[in-house]
Amino acid sequence: MDITKLNWDLEKDVIVVGFGAAGAVAAINAHDHGAATLVLEKMKHPGGSSILAGGAMKAVHDIEKAVAYLTATQGGRVGEKLITTFARGLYELPDYLRELAKVDHATVAVHPPHGSAGVYPFPGADTFFTTFIQEIPGFTGYDWCNTGGNLNGQRLIKLLVDNIEARGIPVFYNTSVSALITDTEGAVVGVKAVLNEKETFIKARKGVILATGGFEFNEKLKREYFEAIPVYSMGNPGNTGDGVLMAQKVGAALWHMWHFHGSYGFKFPDFEPAFRNALGGARHEGRKVAWILVDQLGKRFMNEYHPAPQDTMHRPLEYFDPDLPGYPRIPAIMIFDEDGRKLGRIANPLTAYEQHKYHWSFDNSAEVERGWIKRYDSIEALAEGFHLDARRLVATIERWNEQVGKGRDEDFGRPPGTMVPIKKPPFYAVYVWPICTNTQGGPEHDEKQRVLDPYGNPIPGLYAVGELGSFFGHLYLLGGNLSECVIGGRIAGKEAAGAGAP
Repeated sequence: MDITKLNWDLEKDVIVVGFGAAGAVAAINAHDHGAATLVLEKMKHPGGSSILAGGAMKAVHDIEKAVAYLTATQGGRVGEKLITTFARGLYELPDYLRELAKVDHATVAVHPPHGSAGVYPFPGADTFFTTFIQEIPGFTGYDWCNTGGNLNGQRLIKLLVDNIEARGIPVFYNTSVSALITDTEGAVVGVKAVLNEKETFIKARKGVILATGGFEFNEKLKREYFEAIPVYSMGNPGNTGDGVLMAQKVGAALWHMWHFHGSYGFKFPDFEPAFRNALGGARHEGRKVAWILVDQLGKRFMNEYHPAPQDTMHRPLEYFDPDLPGYPRIPAIMIFDEDGRKLGRIANPLTAYEQHKYHWSFDNSAEVERGWIKRYDSIEALAEGFHLDARRLVATIERWNEQVGKGRDEDFGRPPGTMVPIKKPPFYAVYVWPICTNTQGGPEHDEKQRVLDPYGNPIPGLYAVGELGSFFGHLYLLGGNLSECVIGGRIAGKEAAGAGAP
């Protein structure tokens, strides 16, 4: 495209593509550093994936301890400068939230003041704590999304929306961006969008910040980069990898494309989105977990309750057996008994899309009646219904019950307080699959959120924030993506406005 002959329809200093938490914080900070800013959002509502999160954001008391912990959890996939910058951002995060909260007279909570729930046992873990938006007077939630009774993620988005509106930053909804526009030197100078059903060219005098989310709903990208097939996704159907593809087109390097924040969960033919399990983000050692998982041979193969349940619990399912050949754990089978059914819902439906709202029954009875969960009078009948070897499955259940009686999982190390026997008929089973909550991969960026080319050079005028090329490249930090939205958004907004250090 010859941009010398291009007639721009609009001009702004900074264009932010995407209105989740990262895009909102980036827009606020670009504006606050003097840049005329515009936000473009593909969907009809704000929030992205951020609105579905539990709303908990990790912060730290000690930067050096945070650096040690993050260095260990990143597995050598992230450089020292970026780790240090991220750790400093975690330290500053609560005070920044308190500044934003003044717009709504919101309450920013710290709970607990010292605690490392959902954090792995690496050096420095004890410096982490959780902060969140506890209350916004008069706000009772958005009616178009379902966050399972937890409004903390919705409160965060409400707070950011109100900060955007208080500053008069324009937002165009239902506006998809299809391309980045570059000059003859390769610098990003604008975007091509569809605004009011019309192709529109918008010039960015200072920079474009991509906050488009991940590629959870781009099947081609998932097949290319994920080891497991299939991986089903929940969340925001607008996350189709637009930012990944646009950044690639202008020469961006990609990183962390294999890594996604996920677990095991459920996908049914008569309902479009997937459901992740109901275990939440952090393990609670005394929580009773009703089920075990078995593979297609009827054998248990994993600890069903990892320290950060929505981070790594999809990984054991991804095993590929070349002698089959295939994935003997995709799908796996979740099994529990009548007492287990009554312990609580097995799934946690979350969505930011009206058509995907579903309320799972607390005792799972409605899902049994729908035929999603299958009911059997005996383990042998369950084995027949799921095409399993009955003798092997009976032995698996007997082995499990024996270990529950001992109070020790000798096979896979599940915490004793979580173990529940499977003895009382009827028995229940349901297929489980790898479930993606959000992806972490995308364009690589540096500590200034500048998108890098394959040789490590910044692409002028282009920034990426949030889960689009996330900081997290090996293990996830519970609450870390929301923290990253704030940290990266602050940096990108300032840098794109031209107020960063030279």
